[in-house]
Amino acid sequence: MLTASPQRATIVRQQRRRSLITRQRILAASLHLFSTRGFARTTVRDIAREAGITDAAIYYHFATKHELLGEVINAQLPPGHWVAHLDSNTRIRDKLQEAVNEIARAIDENDEQLIIILREGLAGDPDAACRYGQLLDAWESRLAGRLLPFETTGGLAPGDARPVARQILYSIIMAFEDMLLLRPDPSLPPAQRRLQTLVFISRTIDRLLAPKCPPAEVENPAEVS
Repeated sequence: MLTASPQRATIVRQQRRRSLITRQRILAASLHLFSTRGFARTTVRDIAREAGITDAAIYYHFATKHELLGEVINAQLPPGHWVAHLDSNTRIRDKLQEAVNEIARAIDENDEQLIIILREGLAGDPDAACRYGQLLDAWESRLAGRLLPFETTGGLAPGDARPVARQILYSIIMAFEDMLLLRPDPSLPPAQRRLQTLVFISRTIDRLLAPKCPPAEVENPAEVS
């Protein structure tokens, strides 16, 4: 039985490591360019130049530019961000605000990927539209799950958990879409733009829950970062 020599095994491991590094550089360059220029305005040569590799190296890992887009938009978002686990005695208003803070932080940390999903989904790309639907369904279900106990303990009428979760989530998505894509204000630092968005969403929550709950404090990202 033939076995690989230690030297050959080392060479194979080094090749695999270099291949993985190259793939990561391609994905990082694509993420940046697709989010800033858009998919249609980005060429394979642009990605190769950004990654510091050849066009051929990209085609070694990805057959087409669209396959590369699919890899970018379907990358796994970090788990554990979306809705915090709070004490069962927490007020519904505080629980919603904490959830909003966590979702907003997650959007901030993955803004390039979400910009691509939103932009390309609106442009008619079926993979991006599908990914957008998957994310919203998952976030809505998690948020509704945190609100469901309030249908029996008070704060929400029976059957209101999911509609309220959907309204809050849509407010978050539209507010951040406006901030990131439509009307970004370069004169404001990112933390200040995020705070303004959170204030807007917080007022939306107040309108949804009024007059049952007093307003809650909005987390200032400049104080916690």
